[in-house]
Amino acid sequence: MAPGGQHFPGAAIDVELYPAVDDGRVLATITHADTEQRWRRSVQRRLILGRVDDTPDRVGVFALDSRRAYRHLVGAERDARLLIPRVYQLDAITAGVLWAVANLDLSLLLDDARLDAAQAAASSYKDMAASAASHDIAEDLDPVSRLWIGSAFCADHIRRHYHLLSDVPVYWTREQRGEEASTWLLFRHKLSYLRDTAMQFRSASQPMIRMFCLPSHAVAASSMSERILLLLAVALMESFGIHTAVTDDPEYTTLPGLVMDKQRAIMATWIRADDVWHVDATEHRNTIAAYRDALGHVQAHSVTANDTPGGRLRHLADYLNLDWHWLQNRCADLGQYGFAGLAEPRSRLLSLDGVDQACRFIGTLP
Repeated sequence: MAPGGQHFPGAAIDVELYPAVDDGRVLATITHADTEQRWRRSVQRRLILGRVDDTPDRVGVFALDSRRAYRHLVGAERDARLLIPRVYQLDAITAGVLWAVANLDLSLLLDDARLDAAQAAASSYKDMAASAASHDIAEDLDPVSRLWIGSAFCADHIRRHYHLLSDVPVYWTREQRGEEASTWLLFRHKLSYLRDTAMQFRSASQPMIRMFCLPSHAVAASSMSERILLLLAVALMESFGIHTAVTDDPEYTTLPGLVMDKQRAIMATWIRADDVWHVDATEHRNTIAAYRDALGHVQAHSVTANDTPGGRLRHLADYLNLDWHWLQNRCADLGQYGFAGLAEPRSRLLSLDGVDQACRFIGTLP
């Protein structure tokens, strides 16, 4: 079972556990012959686990998605052997990605038709400079699906108003925990949005900056897997040449999601909001000045301040109480291999490209 969270509903994962040996390769002995029906054609997400018990103090569990496992089987008789990549050992990083994929995937699949209807209803808001959609527009949707439609609408709103910005903008991002940040890693439209914004405002003289507020109480309440997902989301942004800054001051949690330059601000909020989304754009001088002062203070006092992406991410790992050396080594292996064999999404709205890119980026940092 992939447990629920503040937004995640919880998702069942079928598991089959088999004995395995590690002789430089992880080989699990599969004792049943009817794997095609249970693995290749499984409707339910299913993991095939190989447990290595070399010594009492050296136990490892390695996993494959059942559809990938079916293709890896050697022999079709009883006691067939399954080669499981060592990189898919279950730990805080692989379990975190599995947790996020399983929860997001289930909700979006179940709501697929209703999401189409909600998107059609949302289209009437697209020509408005400001709008707030109540939960009525998504009343039949799961909380994850409401996040998806809010996120997609906000990304489109910002794109539609790029023409208002004359300078390289600064972004304020409201995600505080790995559950929320996993949307950057897995929502297909968010990776496209990041890529577009990085290209739109690429500048040799002035970097684009994304800022976060990560209060210590939110960090303390997060599991290790959630904290890793949060760091991976920040790494994904850094991989596009976007600098990041982080404040631990909880006073900034009330700021809306926004993009601003010296004269204008585009607001787009979908996380921890009363509405499915709340968007606006303003040139009001007092509002711009207040936002500029807040973001300027965050940048000047960032807990991750450093001149390099690697330095900023190492400081973030320290703040999140993560072992940077271990994380970088694991990311190097996972980035090279990819997560598809472990946590392939079924929904058309999800992609592993973001989390794979984040891992590759961390793994190649000096």
